[in-house]
Amino acid sequence: MVFPFLVLYFHRGLGLPLETASSVAACWGLGSFVAGPLGGWASDRIDPVRLMGLSMGAAGSLMIAFPLIRSLPWLVLCTFSLALLADLGRPSTMTALARLGGAEHGRDAFALNYMAINLGMSIGPTLGGFLAEVNYRYLFWVDGTTSAVAAALLLLSGTVCPPVEKHAEAKVDWNIGRPALRMYLWLCLFFWSFMTFFAAGPVYAVKWLHLSEHDVGYIWLFNTILIVLTNLWVNRLTAGYPLPRLLAAGCTFQAATYLTLALAPGVGGLILATLWLTVGEMLLFSNANAYVAKVVPPEKMGRAMGVNALCVSLALMTSAPTMGYFFSHHSPVWLWAAMGGAAALAALGMTGLPGHEQQGREPQQ
Repeated sequence: MVFPFLVLYFHRGLGLPLETASSVAACWGLGSFVAGPLGGWASDRIDPVRLMGLSMGAAGSLMIAFPLIRSLPWLVLCTFSLALLADLGRPSTMTALARLGGAEHGRDAFALNYMAINLGMSIGPTLGGFLAEVNYRYLFWVDGTTSAVAAALLLLSGTVCPPVEKHAEAKVDWNIGRPALRMYLWLCLFFWSFMTFFAAGPVYAVKWLHLSEHDVGYIWLFNTILIVLTNLWVNRLTAGYPLPRLLAAGCTFQAATYLTLALAPGVGGLILATLWLTVGEMLLFSNANAYVAKVVPPEKMGRAMGVNALCVSLALMTSAPTMGYFFSHHSPVWLWAAMGGAAALAALGMTGLPGHEQQGREPQQ
């Protein structure tokens, strides 16, 4: 609910210059960057479900208090802290899914989780758009309260992960294997391109296309509803294809997103670009986690998901400043060209990953 409107809150709600607002928002990515390896390390040592619940509860409490913060230094510190607390649970969520789903149902578990995320995102940004028009502080109060409630429900549910069998000769370090590291290298480019769209989209829609905040919410609603309605079907339809090929296709659709924005500036182009973005993320997100689950040993799954969180954090840290620089010094088409090129390069990289032979066959370490 909060993240799509974070730059707008700092810029329009608190009156910060756009470049300053985007720089403060980048502190979210910095906090997430620290949370990634810390959460991954912790997920291999304590029950990841419990860690996820504690993360949501702590983040929800700070989010409720966030509108009270006004001074720039405290905004920087609290934005960093909020992301740190919230994203400690990101590796634990993926680790729990990998363990609870197992080898047989892991891909389906990731797809179901992604559908659940977008079901929440169908409500969050849409409601957030209306709340932002009334008062931006309502964004933080509602989001924080729902996070706290979700934490309580999870911790009281009794769900625990089965313990991982650890072999005495296994070396538990941060070496998660070359296939996974190669995939994460290209995933960093994809995430940068993807997160920049979500940082730039609301600002572009409001400042260039003269839409209102709740109109922006409708565009995100189109994205998330489409995922909720079709994600499991897409997951089943593509089950027979090699995972690297699906990852490359996802990056290609992301490149098409920015090509559409460059060729068709306007509301229609933004809606069509959102369609390509939606198809691309459905092909990439669940399959990227499934690829990692296939090539990384179970005792290192938390660390692998910590690296995944690092990739997301780098994108969060760089997406808002990237948007702020291009929108302040150039026309939007320069941003579309740069991000489209990054997605195209990621697509080329994904085609070179091992594992194209057949679905279900693990790449050699």
